[in-house]
Amino acid sequence: MSAGMVHSFATAAVQVMAVVLAFWYCIVWFVCSIGYYQLRTKFTRFYISKSSRRGLGGAPGVSILRPLKGIDPEFEACISSAFEQDYPKFEVLLCVDSPTDPAIPVVRKIMAQYPHIPSQLFIGAENFGVNPKVNNLIRAYDVAQHDILWILDSNCWVTPGALGRAVDTFEANPSIQLVHHLPLVVDISGHWGSRLDEMFLATAHAKFYIAINTVAVAPCVMGKSNLFRRSQLNKVVPLGIKSFAKFIAEDQQIGDGLWQAGGRHAMNCDAVIQPVGNTGLADYFFRRMRWLRVRKYIVLAATLVEPMTECFLCGAMGATAFSILAGAQWTVFFSLHVVLWALGDFWIYSNLHRHGNVDPPATSLPGTRKSSPTPYFALPKQISGPNDSARWIVSWLAREAMALPIWINAMAGTEIQWRNRLFYIKPDATAVEIKQPGKIQQKTIT
Repeated sequence: MSAGMVHSFATAAVQVMAVVLAFWYCIVWFVCSIGYYQLRTKFTRFYISKSSRRGLGGAPGVSILRPLKGIDPEFEACISSAFEQDYPKFEVLLCVDSPTDPAIPVVRKIMAQYPHIPSQLFIGAENFGVNPKVNNLIRAYDVAQHDILWILDSNCWVTPGALGRAVDTFEANPSIQLVHHLPLVVDISGHWGSRLDEMFLATAHAKFYIAINTVAVAPCVMGKSNLFRRSQLNKVVPLGIKSFAKFIAEDQQIGDGLWQAGGRHAMNCDAVIQPVGNTGLADYFFRRMRWLRVRKYIVLAATLVEPMTECFLCGAMGATAFSILAGAQWTVFFSLHVVLWALGDFWIYSNLHRHGNVDPPATSLPGTRKSSPTPYFALPKQISGPNDSARWIVSWLAREAMALPIWINAMAGTEIQWRNRLFYIKPDATAVEIKQPGKIQQKTIT
């Protein structure tokens, strides 16, 4: 092969690579634009639920299941929010695995404050697998009075209208078999880990989570808040929730099971708000790494391309492509990309933290259930002045800079630590608990 032919082949290969990179770059921005549009039009407002107005005999009953372990930040407000739902027919089932858990006396006090709401406290977990959350919920799952179950994490606060709107979403389309909510963290301490958790969930995660669920070509579920019908899940897996105790990411597995059976997922305008405090930089790093390690065995393709959806690497790909194809100056293109990406994230963050989808005080809405004042962490959070803006920029840059190192560490290992226990994640996404660090327990989980 002559030197000219080699040169022509190399030039063609570079051009093809540039076209591929440019195509990917445009796809990422297109997905972002779907997230921007949905977040602005859907997740920054609330509406009065039809189901909430139907009365005791007309609304389907709902059992709210809350797994408990210890006392999370603003624990009382988060737990009480389940009791204060503006909905005519529901019960609250609270589950804790240890009789010495410090959450128990607090929960008993909260239950006494709402004697008109049917509620039960279950102490003691079953043992169907390695997932402590699922084991904790099994007893409540089996005896819940209602077919619609709402599994809501204990560290989340929900606005009073959330349940009614979720039921409306369920009943809008018979193919919908799971309703889930946008997770949103609010930093209440100023610690670095809390700030980065807040930044991640209100920018990168929010826009892609919403966009993927809008396009709905594959299941994408995060387990902070999920509603589904027990009868439907039991059709998919006869043992119901017990079947998912062998997985760490039971939320995605439940969603995938319902999806594969023909059901679809839906989100409405509500978010579940998690106040977070006193978490350090290492806490954030290892938490994100943990869930990526689990996720790579569930949705491998999406996990592999994730770095290419982050600001810096995606921008570098776009700058390379358009410098080859259109003669754009690499540094100018990349800098402009980063600025536009940051402005888009700032816009999302600002809109979400205005909490426009939080119901106004219940007393202003005729016929609603009387509830406590909106807690401070669910009130609008304004970014004003140079200090707030500089703090936001530093947090955003830190979050973006850590994305690739977290991903590399996640892809390089198979062990995770969760709730002070060590697990090995198997290729089929099931988990084995490691009783001694560095020595994997050989028990087979079925």
